[in-house]
Amino acid sequence: MKTYPLQPLWQQPDAILLQARLNALPGSSDNVYEMDEWTFQDIRQRKYTISFVLSAKVLGKYPEWLRAQGIDPMSLTKQLFLLLAERIAVSSYRVAYRGLLSWLAAMANSNIMKLDRGGLSEVLTFRLTHTLSVNGVHSAPFISSYNSLSALGLTRLQAICEELGLDWFGRGLSDAVTVKALKSLIPTLTEGELTYKDWKQGKSFNLLTLDHGQYYVEHCLNVFEEHFPLALALKQTMLDAPKIYESLDLSSELIPSTLTRILEGHSAEEINKDAPNHIRRIQNAVLDHFRALYRQTRFEHELLQDCTLRDFAEALSLPQSPENIDRIRIIVSSWLNESSQKETEQLLNQCQNSIPWSLFKTTLESIKQRSFSAFIFMPTTEFFSRLGFEYNGGVGMVNQFVSWVAKAGLTSVVALTGWRKSEFGFPWSKIQRSRNTDKLDEYAFPYRYQVDWYVYKTNGKVRALREITFGTVNLINRLRLLNASDPNEPCLYSTTAAKQDAFNSDIAVEKAVIGLWPHFVHQYPGFILLDDLTIWQSLKEKELSGGLLSMQQHREKERLLARRSAQDWGSLKIDENLRTAWHKARTDWPRISFMWSKNEKSNQGWLVKYRQKLLHRDWTDILDTHLSTETRNWFFSLKTKDIASRNEISRTIMNELMCDALYPSPHAFRHMWAESVYRRFDGDAGWIIRSQFKHISQTMWLAYIRDKDNRPIHQRSKLAAINSLVANFLRHNGEGYAGQMNTLLRRLSKKTKILTPDEQKKLAATLASQEIENLKANPWGYCLLMRRSRHMAKCADGGEPLRHNASPDLCLGCIHNLMQTSNVEWMIFHISPHVEALKNPIVPDLFKKSSYDLVRNTARHVRKLNPDHDALTEIETVLSNYQRAA
Repeated sequence: MKTYPLQPLWQQPDAILLQARLNALPGSSDNVYEMDEWTFQDIRQRKYTISFVLSAKVLGKYPEWLRAQGIDPMSLTKQLFLLLAERIAVSSYRVAYRGLLSWLAAMANSNIMKLDRGGLSEVLTFRLTHTLSVNGVHSAPFISSYNSLSALGLTRLQAICEELGLDWFGRGLSDAVTVKALKSLIPTLTEGELTYKDWKQGKSFNLLTLDHGQYYVEHCLNVFEEHFPLALALKQTMLDAPKIYESLDLSSELIPSTLTRILEGHSAEEINKDAPNHIRRIQNAVLDHFRALYRQTRFEHELLQDCTLRDFAEALSLPQSPENIDRIRIIVSSWLNESSQKETEQLLNQCQNSIPWSLFKTTLESIKQRSFSAFIFMPTTEFFSRLGFEYNGGVGMVNQFVSWVAKAGLTSVVALTGWRKSEFGFPWSKIQRSRNTDKLDEYAFPYRYQVDWYVYKTNGKVRALREITFGTVNLINRLRLLNASDPNEPCLYSTTAAKQDAFNSDIAVEKAVIGLWPHFVHQYPGFILLDDLTIWQSLKEKELSGGLLSMQQHREKERLLARRSAQDWGSLKIDENLRTAWHKARTDWPRISFMWSKNEKSNQGWLVKYRQKLLHRDWTDILDTHLSTETRNWFFSLKTKDIASRNEISRTIMNELMCDALYPSPHAFRHMWAESVYRRFDGDAGWIIRSQFKHISQTMWLAYIRDKDNRPIHQRSKLAAINSLVANFLRHNGEGYAGQMNTLLRRLSKKTKILTPDEQKKLAATLASQEIENLKANPWGYCLLMRRSRHMAKCADGGEPLRHNASPDLCLGCIHNLMQTSNVEWMIFHISPHVEALKNPIVPDLFKKSSYDLVRNTARHVRKLNPDHDALTEIETVLSNYQRAA
């Protein structure tokens, strides 16, 4: 008699039994097994919907695997979910279900019928680098977190599959084998920036995108620019203390106890009430020395600012063009640092108008006298307190302030270079300067600068030359002065003799990039503006409802009206990226502050108190809010002695607490820099790119993009840039955009129902990952190459886009072009010779025709983006005259 193997349990379902198991699940109410969606409710009355239509979309992409396994996706996932849900809390249903689909998709993608050690790495790679959306599974810009992966581990999946009779897993698989594979994969997938331990502890290499991170970089740059002259004068005064005391015939032992308190603004009586006259004598000498230094540092700082340089250009009878301002800045900086009259005279002679040496020196002296005669600000304890510094018996407020300014500068250099944290230990002597021979910008920037230093990950112990901009060199130069570095010592951070490897920059960079985050969260001007706007709106709402303002509210209203008129407050427009960053930074700050104050390597006393319900109320609220019910139930089931002795418990708690928090990391700046490559002409990308990335040569962009080691970063950054551009378009309802792509996106957004912010993000992510194939940035706009219409590109040859042939003539009428207001000036500059050609009666009509088409197309875009632009009148007059003549 012939026998047949028994079918797996899932292929012979008992509908009555399955319905009973569904009814028995916690939180289940009125769910019908045959329906495509099930809804559950936890003890807090929160609802969780599980849609099995998603399983058909995800697994439907792999028909061959489904046929080979004899699988009906929806039936299988329903039964697997029932087994899975019986083992977890209601609040974890959705995450576990998505994890289940991700694992199944990973196996189907590799066409694996039975998973063993040989296929484990391939499955894990797919699982880590793909995510789910309403349309199925697709590539993710970042790897999945440890929490996401562990929400449904392979061993748990194996157990529920075996319970259904699915023989999908080999005997050699275990948790230990999976961990071993992950220890190899995580460094590979993150270009060596994260270890398995880092990843497990919840660390990320891209916590900030450019949309959010630009504000932090701007804050660091502004803090450094505003406070550097004062910080340098204070630092130099402290370094000159032996000289000051020697002039007074006093012992240098008084330095730590007296000098810093004088510079903090304390009175003689506060410093030593028993000998105030003696202290006053020291005080007068110290403050005189400080004032002299501060006048000089302030003058040298002001000399390089745009407003001073415009005055300089006027005095030299040079047109105040951007090119002349940049050139004078280079000349002045070179003179201040090198003091070479021969070199300076040569640069002056090559200006647009030859500048006499005597006029340059006279102008320089005039500006110096004006700066030296201005009021000198003297720091006080209140000044330092407002910045968040307090005397704690250890490091004084002056030293805290100097260190804070230095961290702002180092963070700025990290952001403006995009290098790894290990690559900033170079000394000033390793910066090389050469003449710029690039005809495009040699006038504005006569020199180019290169750092001759180690790029450890790619070059090992062989030094490499990497170009940096003058703006970055200027930052580095000021930092070396602030750190009092010798030419052969690291110039970006201070070092001590006790440090074993002074050139290892890892720790200095890690500390610097988070150093200003607290001040940013609470004191960034854009956030303070939003705070005030929120107060104004609440006051107006109360007045409109007929309520009476309290005295305190009246004072608040007067304060706000002193800053802006009522009309200005009412019409104030806030960029949605700024609003989102403000809300996210403020919302996340309590748990970030908690994390930074609770070093997970320290004893577990705070965890024990939490277990005993004796922890401070604020901290308890943070943990209760951000930990899932499942994690809290597990934690409170532990014994106190286990919590005190097992470090992995605190890591587990901290991982979940910080999984989606926003804060800076060194590697985040690498991704921001890479994203800026693609968004460098994007008005939404903000101040950081418009002002600081101005002088980045084409060779610098290409060298970075073509670097094999940077390619994985660029794939993710390109996807993030596309996502941001589309999201910003939706967020601004298309305002400030033009081009054929603008028309397509408008049609799409109009066909879509009114979107919430979260829905806008999902739509943008879907377009970025599934519809838009590639991104290319040009001064005249963005090429967002659509998968379905790539053959329609104006640059296509035989249906294949040749985007290296991009030009305004091709791109402006192309379906893939998206322009922004920030592209207008370049376009007008580009068409100026074509406008002149149309006006010139000698130019043959044959040549005018192509110029006319380009100018007309440009005018159409400019009219949409900036209808009040000064150049439009002339352009439209020229077009009208040409039409009449034709």
